[in-house]
Amino acid sequence: MKRCFFIPKLWYNYYMKPNSGKSVGWHETFTIFFITIILSLGYAFIRYNVIRDVPYDNIPLYISNKAIALASVILIGISFVMGPLARFSQGIVRHLYLRKHLGLVGFALAAMHALMSMILLGPAYYGKLYAASGKLTLAGEGSMLFGVLAIVIFSIVSITSMPPISKHMHQDQWQFVQRLGYLAYIFVLLHVYVMSNAGWSKPDAYSYGFIPVSLLSVLVIIFVLLMRVLVMALPQKKR
Repeated sequence: MKRCFFIPKLWYNYYMKPNSGKSVGWHETFTIFFITIILSLGYAFIRYNVIRDVPYDNIPLYISNKAIALASVILIGISFVMGPLARFSQGIVRHLYLRKHLGLVGFALAAMHALMSMILLGPAYYGKLYAASGKLTLAGEGSMLFGVLAIVIFSIVSITSMPPISKHMHQDQWQFVQRLGYLAYIFVLLHVYVMSNAGWSKPDAYSYGFIPVSLLSVLVIIFVLLMRVLVMALPQKKR
């Protein structure tokens, strides 16, 4: 396998280098990624372009941004929920090594979502977040704050997931930083809820059973967090 110019050397050496034993899992990860992103794009297209008559001109950024955000939530959620679900299924235990891979890809999508949102941010696309004066409302500023906090924490978690960093950390320190990912996930929940909850009460929000992408993302996050709480409440089985 030839080294690609767009792959940073550090990433290549630790995750993609042939025969290093560290590229294991990326084929499965990218398969899950492609399935997730295609389903998310399809859902967003039907929900907004077909049902809500959003112009097709908005597909490249506005619609794809919604799909990328949903895919990010799902991939990070899968990464988080695999551990709790492994308590109930031996089959999942064999694939726990995919958690780091899925989490990193999910973070990459979250970073893309943040960048695309910065490009789109304005009254033309997100009028509900702006007052008549042109400034962000309290809900708008709160939502952006929660989004920024989530990205910052996920960045720290992702950096410490890289072997050159993690090998210099004490196990307890590393676990503490990784568990901060759940806090970031809660911030994502707040980011989406504060931004979008006002529209969930409208009857047309549920046309043909296609709920808003924002509500779907919130339901995914709640499921993952509930699974985590459930597992923490259950006694550990003796082996």
